[in-house]
Amino acid sequence: MENKIKHIFFDLDNTLWDTDKNSKITLQSMFENMQIREKYKINFSDFYKKYYARNEKLWSLYRQEKVTKRDILNHRFTDTFYELGVKDQQICSYFNDHFINKVVENNNLVEYAEDILKYLKQKGYQLHIISNGFIDATENKIQKTPIKNYISTTTSGEEINKRKPAKEVFELGLHKAKAKAEESSFIGDDWEGDIIGGKNMGMFPVFFDYKKEKKYSSREFPVIQELRELKEIF
Repeated sequence: MENKIKHIFFDLDNTLWDTDKNSKITLQSMFENMQIREKYKINFSDFYKKYYARNEKLWSLYRQEKVTKRDILNHRFTDTFYELGVKDQQICSYFNDHFINKVVENNNLVEYAEDILKYLKQKGYQLHIISNGFIDATENKIQKTPIKNYISTTTSGEEINKRKPAKEVFELGLHKAKAKAEESSFIGDDWEGDIIGGKNMGMFPVFFDYKKEKKYSSREFPVIQELRELKEIF
């Protein structure tokens, strides 16, 4: 493995950048600033549960190219609040308009992320990111964290209006990195987008079970629950 692999590609959200944690912190602050509990008798935990389910569904549809970026930005909060009986357009607009900028003010990384990036770079691997995230948000998450010190190239599916697991997204990432698929590994937390997509491209996939759900296993490639386990692979 060490002799064959020269390039290691990472997904970004919930693989290196702790999207769930940063989103929850940001949303709780916005929720409190707008005094939603006081005005509408809604607990943050109830709001967050419905938001999380709605957002996950929209991103799943986005990966399938069934909805657009604008659909996500316009509906993830509006639909959540409407489901909770809140039809205050000012509140919906506040969340729709400001969340994407506010969330990058909280830049917690997944546990062991910086440590493993440093380790892999010192071992001589070229490190890259291929993400389905929006271009501006992806760049902000990288530039505002230590990730920027280790990554050589960054690719967003939005650049070509495609999403992982589409072959074109991986091809673009490999092209930018001047890498061959057979000399590359892909590490990510999305089984379909990252692992099946990377495998179909001819890359060596490593599934990061970020949520520790233990839903997937494979005899073909590793499944890890902590990023530090990559030291046993590379």
